[in-house]
Amino acid sequence: MAGGLAGAGIAVVGGDGRQVMVAQALAKQAAWVKTYGLANIPPDASLFPVDSLAEAIDGAGVTVFPISGVNAEGIVGSNAGVEIKIGPEFFARLPVSSVVAAGSLPRQLKEAAAAHGIKVLEYAERDEIALPNAIPTAEGAIQLAMEHTPFTIDGSTCLVLGYGRVARALTKRLLALGARVIVVARDPRQLEEAAATGALGTALSRLGQEIRKADIVFNTIPAPVLTAGILQEAPSRVLIIDLASAPWGTDFDAAGRIGIKAFPAPGLPGKVAPCTAGKILATHLPGLLEEAYARPG
Repeated sequence: MAGGLAGAGIAVVGGDGRQVMVAQALAKQAAWVKTYGLANIPPDASLFPVDSLAEAIDGAGVTVFPISGVNAEGIVGSNAGVEIKIGPEFFARLPVSSVVAAGSLPRQLKEAAAAHGIKVLEYAERDEIALPNAIPTAEGAIQLAMEHTPFTIDGSTCLVLGYGRVARALTKRLLALGARVIVVARDPRQLEEAAATGALGTALSRLGQEIRKADIVFNTIPAPVLTAGILQEAPSRVLIIDLASAPWGTDFDAAGRIGIKAFPAPGLPGKVAPCTAGKILATHLPGLLEEAYARPG
């Protein structure tokens, strides 16, 4: 793959305004960039919108799907009103040793890619992307909390479940707004780190007790932690915002039966700060693609 992206054709498939910014950034480096399933593309002589997935990937050394990824059914999100679905057979149509990039890919598609000699780049959790994205995610979560509660963040008791990138950014901002923040996590080192910021830290095994105090719960753990049994302990006034990846960490059916307001909040960067989120991708994704494209297959 000598010459890097300068010698490559790139297909940007699906997504929203963030992917338009990615396509524009890639067009400065690649031989050509074709787009499919992407609306609101400004006039740009370096971008070539096409009418089908087959046309987009024809000859492409790199195919870029959105940061929202490809779901378990193979569906790719699109703001252009077209249905995009890929299956294992998709990879047979790509050049061997080409790169398929997506926020995430389901296991069966990664296995199909490997079987056809296609390199996969899952970029949503790469630090270059995930660390700066944590900030608009945290801000968006607080915005949702303000919209769905009759009280202020100041003086409220907020539980933050987990203490990864998003939880750290969220805890810092909740504390600055005057909330009493309780971080609930398994790792004692994370609890010590949270305590150093001014939050309270408690073990995940105590979630049933701690949720009784909560006004708002922000979950970032992608595992079933807010189970029906735990939710039975929560006050009826509590608001639960689940920021984890699908299938989330909350039993939403149980919450509905109990009368607790709970909902998932996927894709917040693109919803609350699309320009910032798009700039993050456009700045960092080309370098990751260059590295993956140059890597031996």
